[in-house]
Amino acid sequence: MKIKVTTVYFSATYTTKRIVEHVANQLSDEITTYDITNEDSLEEVTIPKEELLIVGIPVYAGRVPAMAVDRIRRFKGEGTPAVAIAVYGNRDYDDALLELSDILSDNGFQVISAGAFIAQHCIFPQVGANRPDDADFEKMNGFALETKKILETDNKEGLPIQIKGNRPYKIPGSIPIFPSGTSSCKECGKCAQLCPAGAIPLEQPKNVDETKCIKCGRCIVVCPTQSRQFQGMQYTLASEKFNSAYKERKEPEMFFTI
Repeated sequence: MKIKVTTVYFSATYTTKRIVEHVANQLSDEITTYDITNEDSLEEVTIPKEELLIVGIPVYAGRVPAMAVDRIRRFKGEGTPAVAIAVYGNRDYDDALLELSDILSDNGFQVISAGAFIAQHCIFPQVGANRPDDADFEKMNGFALETKKILETDNKEGLPIQIKGNRPYKIPGSIPIFPSGTSSCKECGKCAQLCPAGAIPLEQPKNVDETKCIKCGRCIVVCPTQSRQFQGMQYTLASEKFNSAYKERKEPEMFFTI
């Protein structure tokens, strides 16, 4: 069975992008991609019922990133099958996968499968280090296979999918730590140009506007001299506590319509 797939992802550190693309490639060789990480001017896009939508987001404080919500809502379905993917840093995905599924359902999509996959944590990188790994990608292959089986059935609607999470969704918490440039910063401005939140002033890229920063980690991964990082005593103390609490390996969790 051939099906056209549209992928949509918010992916600051490019890991959600990798996971969404991996799943999509197991399902189709005809793929249209929308990277909404820095895209705030997208017009409304309708995905026909005979196609498939795959949407991936990173989990920020147990929720869908706030700036991604309106961008995802610009995609409209016609009873179109959809796959929801949440990527989290080995702590918990809390209500994010359920929230993403609800957004898609409200916009005319029929969520047929949903998966929560693990990646290296973007603030505390010792947690979930080297994830996703080979075992994770094998789980993604199985996830794609089960999704394909659902797509091949005559009745794709089935029963409403049951996804772990709570309504109302949790209220996101936050710790007052932010990435900044070290003394080795060359002030090239790449971080400022690619920051999804516009939180880094181009004229002073060592700094950060704490009222805008979403702590997504993009500035860290794109810095050509590895000069941008979370730092300071408060971060060190928080890191030690977080690393100890969430060092145990979590495994992907997947949900399918019946």
